[in-house]
Amino acid sequence: MKTWLNLHSRVKIIPTDQWYLDFANNLLEHVDSSSLYEYEPLQVKHKVALTFALYLEDCIADGGNWRQFMRWHKRNYERYLPFYTLTEDYATDEINLEDIAFLLWTLESPTGDDFDGVANPFDQELLNFSSKIYELLDQKFEEAPVSSGLADEWLVNAEWLEKERTSLPAVSLDGGLQLPANVENFLKASKGASLMFFDSYDSLRYFFVHSLHWEDKEEALLPELKEFENFVLYGNSKGLLIAPDVAEYFAYENNTLYNSEVAEEEAYELFCEPGLCPFDLLKYGMLHQLLPDAQFPFDGGKELLHENWDFVSRWFLREYYEGD
Repeated sequence: MKTWLNLHSRVKIIPTDQWYLDFANNLLEHVDSSSLYEYEPLQVKHKVALTFALYLEDCIADGGNWRQFMRWHKRNYERYLPFYTLTEDYATDEINLEDIAFLLWTLESPTGDDFDGVANPFDQELLNFSSKIYELLDQKFEEAPVSSGLADEWLVNAEWLEKERTSLPAVSLDGGLQLPANVENFLKASKGASLMFFDSYDSLRYFFVHSLHWEDKEEALLPELKEFENFVLYGNSKGLLIAPDVAEYFAYENNTLYNSEVAEEEAYELFCEPGLCPFDLLKYGMLHQLLPDAQFPFDGGKELLHENWDFVSRWFLREYYEGD
């Protein structure tokens, strides 16, 4: 009960709490015996059971964080869920198999320090267990009570929902824009191209000194980048962005470092690992079709990533999505 109340940000028990807690405990038996979770620790199994109790509570009340999320997704992406093709049978005021599959995907694809890869939303074990959970929820749907004290942010928080996509900063040497000196020098050296690529720190350092006119002193030339290679530099009106170890992923006309095989295997990490790539550079790459080989490491992973890349990056990058 304490865990349930903590999820609802309250200390007072209301009449519906025990019903949903009993339901979560019933779910736990099925989670415990599922092939998807049989080797997971009890803490993980608890989270799964509680997640679907929270989902049912929101659906019965037609409110809460689940309804916030699906309506937000509809406003932003013109459909209620990522990944899944919804049919006319999808009911916005009831429980849905696709909802359950998506929630299992979120549980199997943790974010932040717990990131351990991206689950396949069409994995057969995941879909099989989704069907089982749907059956259990459907059996209780008519008798589940309407709660007056829903959990606020058990799936996503308000800050996550409120962060908006912004347009890419403009960049031009043709006048009309007041550019930082670094950017102006960068664009002169690149002949107006927004991106440049460097295979090593030594070549990058040479560029800093001879093209950007930085002072030729070690402490002024970003010595912390010495351990990296394959740099991308991106210049726009906000400034100059430097991204190490990612140049092999960008299919840019003058990028001799591009490696399609490496990109196929690794480029999806740009969308999932906070801090790996500045978001403006990632956004530039997607809007200009420069990451054609980026794909999740499972069948159909390229199509799923490219169709849902903005949601995926928002989901995994969190505060780095549209971050400074």
